[in-house]
Amino acid sequence: MDWNPSGSDNLFEELRVAAQVNEDDLDSVIPETDWIKLITVNPASALAVDALIGKLAPNMKADITVVRSLNADPNKSLLASHPQDIQMVWVGGKLLYANQAIIERLKPGQCEVLRVYGSIKRICVQDSANPNSKQTLNDIKTKLLGLYPSLAPLTP
Repeated sequence: MDWNPSGSDNLFEELRVAAQVNEDDLDSVIPETDWIKLITVNPASALAVDALIGKLAPNMKADITVVRSLNADPNKSLLASHPQDIQMVWVGGKLLYANQAIIERLKPGQCEVLRVYGSIKRICVQDSANPNSKQTLNDIKTKLLGLYPSLAPLTP
C-alpha cells in the first residue's frame, strides 16, 4: 500500500502539506511554478521512465488527469483542488473515470456510479483487455476489505 509522509488521505492534501512546509520551514525553496512538475515530469525523470510518461507528447503513454480549474494559475489551482474536482482520468488513452455526465455521453451505460465527497462520478472497472474484466466495483471493494478489514472507505 502507498503511504503519504504526512498521513494525508490524497495527493491534493499531501501537496498542500508540502506547500506549507515549503513556505514555513524551507523559505519557499520550491518555486510556485514547480508544483505540477512535482507530480508529473520530475517523478517520471527520477524513475527513469520519462520516455514513456510524465508529459503530454507524441508517443507517450497518454495517462491524463483533468482537474477543474479553480484559479487562473494552474499551480495554484492544483493546490486548491480536492478529489471531487477531478473531472476525467484517462489511462493509456482510455477514459476510465469521470463526472457522470461525461461518462454517460462518451460511454453510455458502461461504467459504475461512485460518489466522491458528494460529487457523482462513474468509474469503468470492466475492460475487455483486462483479465479481471468481469469484476465490478463492489467485487473489488469486497476483496480489499477482506484483505484489509480496517481499510478506510474508498470514498466518503
